[in-house]
Amino acid sequence: MATYTIAVVLALMATLVQAQRPSFAGTRSIGFPQIEADTQLLSNRFGEDEPVPIEAKGDRVLINTIEKMPVESRPFWYINAVQYDSLRNKPQTWPLKRNSFVDK
Repeated sequence: MATYTIAVVLALMATLVQAQRPSFAGTRSIGFPQIEADTQLLSNRFGEDEPVPIEAKGDRVLINTIEKMPVESRPFWYINAVQYDSLRNKPQTWPLKRNSFVDK
């Protein structure tokens, strides 16, 4: 009976230890994934590779007209799209602290 109890306790401990972090997650810290830069850009069916906000519906003339306007007269959807694109291109990151449990 004692051997069954020890086996159950060891199995429970092994399960709890394995449940801390899944094996497919790797040993790196959580954050932005490291991906290779793709040099070949995808193009749309109209042949334009320039990023255009969704609200413009692919109308490059509208974007050129909005860019000629003063900043205080531009529509909010265009200002927001420009701000979000700048955040996507340069994400803010913070240095990671050392974890005494993982890094020994």
